[in-house]
Amino acid sequence: MKFESLIDSPKDYVSSLLVAPENPHLIVTAWDGTASLYDHEKNKLLERIKHDYGLLSSTWTLWGKICVGSVQGEVLEVDFESGKFDLMSEQATLGVNAMSSSNGNVVAGSWDGSLQVIDPRTSKVEYHQKRFSENRKVLALDSNEDIAVVAYTGGKVVVYDLRNMDQPVGTQDSGLKFQTRDIKLMPQGQGYAQSSIDGRVAVEYFDNESQRLAFRCHRMNLTDSQFVFPVNSLAFSSKTNRLYTGGSDGKVFAWNIETRKKTEQLLKTEESVVRLAAHDDMLFVAATDDSFKTMATVQDVEIPSSRIYFTKL
Repeated sequence: MKFESLIDSPKDYVSSLLVAPENPHLIVTAWDGTASLYDHEKNKLLERIKHDYGLLSSTWTLWGKICVGSVQGEVLEVDFESGKFDLMSEQATLGVNAMSSSNGNVVAGSWDGSLQVIDPRTSKVEYHQKRFSENRKVLALDSNEDIAVVAYTGGKVVVYDLRNMDQPVGTQDSGLKFQTRDIKLMPQGQGYAQSSIDGRVAVEYFDNESQRLAFRCHRMNLTDSQFVFPVNSLAFSSKTNRLYTGGSDGKVFAWNIETRKKTEQLLKTEESVVRLAAHDDMLFVAATDDSFKTMATVQDVEIPSSRIYFTKL
């Protein structure tokens, strides 16, 4: 499998990858506040605009709107034609680090533990939960037309019915001991996968607990020990239940969760894989040097430019 490298990648750490559903466009947000629009078929940067604050998350809506979340707690609509960011909500007090869409609405989670459902046509906040119990932070979320799954600090996963957000469908302990890095619903909505910083992935099913599984991945076996890498990002194939995992070891693996087996290693880079996105027959991988995260002291470090790879599956 051959990966190409996207030209004019963002200079800073990539925070989200968003694949357009009906055209060959990819939107990339980064910690330096940039939102970049690419034509991946032509391998061309079409537009890049910059916000005053870092951007952490992004999603599409049914009406073709692009929404992003900022480190200042803003939910913004991106208008590449005018080069502007239009404010939709600023009810979160900390960064909007997780975002998805459902029936045209935007579902946004924040480091302050708040959860919002916003109608992007009117910028009306239809639902706002200021925080979950025990002041837990939102780490990751995903949604479809019916439900949202939200991973919080403290090892909690809450399933919400988007028609009645005040009554969660269920709250459960995570299948992982350590902090969650990503969570993704299966394409048919029968369950979800969740990854953590200790090289593990848990797969949960809503209606059949006997099918649940957890497996180790992104590890380096040494003579007398094992080096464990965070699993930073997950992506499901939109046509099958094949699961892709990306880790700080720079590798991307494909897994068949029905047979519970790894099918292949797709990519190995020198940088950490920080974000994945899959749509139809395309897979996108964002990689960057994130060694600053493990430095013993705070240092003024210049982060090398990120790289974005893509391939047809």
